[in-house]
Amino acid sequence: MRSCAAVTDLGLVRDVLTAVDCNTSHFARLGYESLTASGSPFQAALTLFLTIYVAVIGYRLLFATGGARLSQSPGIALKIGAVLALVTSWSLFQTLVFDMAQRAPVEIAGVISAPLRATDGFAASPVAGLQSAYDQLTEAAAFFAAPPKSIAPEQQAKFASASQALALAAKAMFVASAGLISAITIAIGLLTATGPLFITLFLFFETRGFFAGWVRALAAAAFGLLSTWTLTVLMLHAVRPWLEALSPGGIPDARTGITTAIIVLIFAASQFGALLAGIAIARGFRIGAQRPDAPAAIMETQSQPSPLDMISRPARLAEQLARPATPGAWMDRAGATAAATHMARRDSSGGGATAASAPLGDLYRRPAVTRGATRHDGR
Repeated sequence: MRSCAAVTDLGLVRDVLTAVDCNTSHFARLGYESLTASGSPFQAALTLFLTIYVAVIGYRLLFATGGARLSQSPGIALKIGAVLALVTSWSLFQTLVFDMAQRAPVEIAGVISAPLRATDGFAASPVAGLQSAYDQLTEAAAFFAAPPKSIAPEQQAKFASASQALALAAKAMFVASAGLISAITIAIGLLTATGPLFITLFLFFETRGFFAGWVRALAAAAFGLLSTWTLTVLMLHAVRPWLEALSPGGIPDARTGITTAIIVLIFAASQFGALLAGIAIARGFRIGAQRPDAPAAIMETQSQPSPLDMISRPARLAEQLARPATPGAWMDRAGATAAATHMARRDSSGGGATAASAPLGDLYRRPAVTRGATRHDGR
């Protein structure tokens, strides 16, 4: 950490980016090493979690509970080995996590913006270009704030507006580029330092959501770095002609200053919009693994009767009669009519009233009980 404490005077943008990048890298490494040291409480907790996990898996395999199978043993062993490798080796963790989240987005952004950087010297080095653009905006704002006395009085108001717009654009450029990159870098460093905790939580299904949230946060930060560096190069390429028009060598136009400020503000807003888009994309990450006892739960659900099985036979027959006429429906209706005719003849032979003239659906309904019959039975 002491190697990053040197004070330089390379400009506001360069100093902030250099200090944040150096200190964050050291903090991520030292935090990881302190957390995974032999005497830290995390090692004792990791040993306890692994013991519980192996005991639970062994119990399920021994008694075949929860749908556990012996064929799942290689996958379980691979998962335990991956967790142990990531929480005990900083070189492996740095390559797969820290470099993937912080270094890879910058490299990808460089590949995407390579055509613009090759044809535009102002955007060839984004850090130097940002520092130069910030200095030019600040100087232009100071110039418009104190214009020469030869400026006409009616132009004084336009010069004041241009000065305020350029000062705001300089602050917005710094916040949306160097400030946003520094904030994302610090977030990646914190997530890296606490990474072993979330990787250990991947072992259990109940705590696997914390691991998924940690991966989403890293993915959102990585996409934020990618979009910020890419849009920074695009902004430098777009604003270069306007900054050249504001360079010393005459009295610049106030309208040019206002237009330059508006272009910078638009790109600054786009930076935060791209960051929100990255967060929305990262929220789509899901872990496809299911619970070990998922097959048993599915079989239990399938064994329960469906609502159609609980419908009575008369109601089911009425539903079939109400369906459109199809060849299968005609066959069912013919069978139902034959059964109804047979029951009607049996009732008529036994001395009951003939029901052949009654509607087919009424033959399967429970006879209604009138109030008169109720009173008669009561007597």
